Amino acid sequence: MPDRFWKARWQQIAALPGQANAFAQSPRGARMVQVGRYGLTLGVVGYLVYKLVELDVADVLRALPLEWGFYGLAVVIYFLLPAMQLTAYRIVWPFSMHEAAGAFVVKRILNKDVLGYSGEVYIYAWARHHIGLSDRALMETVRDMNILSAAASTGVAAVLVTLFALNGQLNIRDLIGDTEMAGIVAAAAFTVVLILVVMRLRKYLFSMPRRPAAMVFGLHVGRQLVRQVMEIYMWHVALPEIPLAVWFTYAAISIIVTRIPLVPNHDLMTMGMAVGLAGTLSVPEPEILAMFGAVVVLHRLISLLFFVTLSAWPRHLAKKVTQP
Repeated sequence: MPDRFWKARWQQIAALPGQANAFAQSPRGARMVQVGRYGLTLGVVGYLVYKLVELDVADVLRALPLEWGFYGLAVVIYFLLPAMQLTAYRIVWPFSMHEAAGAFVVKRILNKDVLGYSGEVYIYAWARHHIGLSDRALMETVRDMNILSAAASTGVAAVLVTLFALNGQLNIRDLIGDTEMAGIVAAAAFTVVLILVVMRLRKYLFSMPRRPAAMVFGLHVGRQLVRQVMEIYMWHVALPEIPLAVWFTYAAISIIVTRIPLVPNHDLMTMGMAVGLAGTLSVPEPEILAMFGAVVVLHRLISLLFFVTLSAWPRHLAKKVTQP
């Protein structure tokens, strides 16, 4: 009886993505998604433009980082995600890493610069032409990869934010203001309940064998840790006079923002929050705006360059099924 109950509940839950997708593809749903996506992006851009004008553009330009190491780290951080995902998918799918590299760069561009999870739709379409597996097997792999990524990222985020706070390197009030403790406890309780529910439904939610799942999970954890270390060091290289406690606070912001689903331009949102907290953390706004803005512009230029190049020579899209 309990298994039938949970199976029925899972079937209802499993139908929700299809229903949401059908609505999103309808004329009304597509307009709502588009309006919401562009509205959020324009709101953040408008706020940053306002801050730029308020601070004086010349001040921000003069505050741009001059250290080449800063820009080198920004480039490495950009390619860290597609490189890790390429390695993770290679554990369960048979393909040439050299030939698939372009597809995973495009996946990163779509997820980060267009809309969260649009890259998953793209990589599934790519896999149908390159991997000799059934459509169901491909969809299950993409689903399992997202579950493992979310679990690893959320776990690392929770651990790092807790460690930052316990070590005095992060003031929680800088992030949540005067939020009542009851709200924090409620959020924590909800997270625990959600984890328990997912664990109870894991056999309906997840199909990847344990060994490759453990390997993929480890890759995601490693990427998150490496990214945070590199980001903190990159900021320190640009502004070495700023206390490390400030960079730990910004790292917490970056971690939290990247866990928000279906949001385009996570880096723009992180940038807006970083500028908004500059006064609270007693750091110069022009330098913060210039530093985060430099990374946003550099990443956009890389995305534009690779997207145009891969579109002009789309060898990664050519049909080439690899048998397992």
